[in-house]
Formats: sequence, C-alpha cells, structure tokens
Amino acid sequence: MRVAKYYRHDDIRVEEMPVPKIGPGELLVQVKACGLCGSDAMTWYADEKAPTVLGHEPTGLVAELGEGVEGFAIGDRVFAHHHVACLVCHYCRRGDYPRCDTFKATHIDPGGFAEYIRVPALNVERDVLLLPEEVSFEEGTLIEPVACAVRGMRRVRVEPGDTVLVLGAGVSGLIFAQLARLWGAGLVVVVDFVEYRLDMTKRLGADLVIEAGEGALGRLEAFNEGRGADLVIVTPGTIEAMEEGIRLAGKGGTVLLYAPSYPGERLPLDTNDIFWRELTLTTTYSCSHKDTRTALEFMRRGRIQVEPLITHRLGLDQVAEGLRLMAEAQESLKIVIVPFP
Repeated sequence: MRVAKYYRHDDIRVEEMPVPKIGPGELLVQVKACGLCGSDAMTWYADEKAPTVLGHEPTGLVAELGEGVEGFAIGDRVFAHHHVACLVCHYCRRGDYPRCDTFKATHIDPGGFAEYIRVPALNVERDVLLLPEEVSFEEGTLIEPVACAVRGMRRVRVEPGDTVLVLGAGVSGLIFAQLARLWGAGLVVVVDFVEYRLDMTKRLGADLVIEAGEGALGRLEAFNEGRGADLVIVTPGTIEAMEEGIRLAGKGGTVLLYAPSYPGERLPLDTNDIFWRELTLTTTYSCSHKDTRTALEFMRRGRIQVEPLITHRLGLDQVAEGLRLMAEAQESLKIVIVPFP
C-alpha cells in the first residue's frame, strides 16, 4: 500500500509499505479520507516523531475483521479514534481520559495518511463509530476536531446569555463559535485578521466579527455593554494570542488555552491583574470516547456545520502542500487527504 511518510515538513515521500496484518479483535480499514490537524503543522511536534506516517482523523471502509470482532461488518463506513483510555485508572475515574497512560499509548497503525490502517482491539471496542449515511467520509474527518472542542466546552462554565469570544477563525475557532451557541451563549464574538476567515465566520452565524489588533477590546466593549468576554477561547498556540486572550476577558471571566506554545516559551502574567479581575486560566487537550459520540450526534443532526469548513481535498502526494497551506493560514480551512483518488 502507499503511505505519505513524514521526514520533515518539506520532505514527505509517498512510499510503499506492507498492508498491516490484523489480530484478534482488530479491524483493517481502507482509508477514504483523513484530515490534516494543526498539530501536524507544528514542526517541533512532528519532527520528533520522524520518520513517521502522520494523520489521526481517519474515516473509511472496514476491509477485514479480526477474530471475535462484533458490531462491525466488512464494508461498514467508520470513523476510528486514534486514542482510547483504560477506563479504570485514577484519571479515568475522574473523567480525565486524556491523562490516562493507556490513552497516550494507543494509536492507529501506521497513521491516517495511508491507504489502509490497522485499528487495535482496544480502539475497536471503545471508539470506532459507524458513520451514518448523512455524514460523508470527508465530513467524518471532523469528528475528532469537533470532539476536542466539545471537551474544551465541558471544561469551562458557560451561563445562559454569556459573551463568548473566540480568538482565531481557523477550523477549531469556527467549531467553537458554533458550540458556544449550543452551550447557551448570548453573544458570540470571533476575532481574526484574515478577511477570508472572517467572512466564513459571518456565514456561520457569529454575532460580532472583529479584526484583530489594538482596537479589538474597544470594539468588544462597545458592543458588550462596556464589558470584556465571559469566556475567551484562544485557538492559536502563540504567546501573543494568549496575552491578547487575557486582555479581552472581562471581570470574573475564563480564558481557555486550546493549543500549546513552542516548548520552553513562557507566558508573562500580571498576577495582580488576574487576582483582582478574578480570571480563570485553563487548558484542554484532545477528547474522549464520550466526546466523539457527542460530536457525531451534533454533526448528523446539523447542529454543527462542518461541510463548509472543508476547503481542500488533496492526494497522498500533496500532504506537504497541505501543510504549507495550513502554515500560511489564509484562504484555507480544513484540508482533507484522500488516499484513493
């Protein structure tokens, strides 16, 4: 089978690998689509794994069943989550599944940018989902990104009528803006500096779109009765964006950091300001089997629109081009890799 093997961001080679052999309880899935994730574009994160086959948002057809597999049949349309938790450790008992050692150790083989993947038995048991007919393979690649945002929303408090501000109108930001409405936000604000992305934000129903910059806080306060946001979701992983998120938060507000910064970077904090404004800073990472099911339900019911987010469909030989488009962050949103043209 063909795979797109990552050596560096500017060196991704289409190579041949054997089709994975599956064991008891496992699935062999013919990959029909796999989304590019923002983490794939973080060189410091991807380079330490190289050489490797990236891709962790796959959908496809069940091609082979391992002994003892129940609930699936050859030809089923499925989404496979790359991480699953043990469900019994200290962190799982607290519902903090991404902290589980098993969660971090599980993965699909070799990665979603391949013609076939092996799905381990634990993943098959806990987080392989049948795709309903109303969700296409390409749309199904958004299950994991939506689920990650769902987990983020579960980690913060949103009161009915709250003002929620999303900093960054990329794929994650546009998903968060839609989820904020489902969580009861009274005012949904999105801040970015790319006109193409701001236009998409308007199409998806944000109440207020603000161009990033010095005047952002003033525009927010003018529209929001002189207050900052009750919840600020910072989707870029830069220190500048995190500082801006804290600045845009109102008294008693929460700032959710959604992406990591470069290792070793430090976020300077005015602790006196944070104390007197009673701000809460929190983070979120990945998603669980509960979140993927919630995400799929939102998608199949049309509560979250994902099809408009898909702007590019590329082949295995175009993964590097997809990473370039993501890094530019201009007229692109979700980029989906389609192994079989």
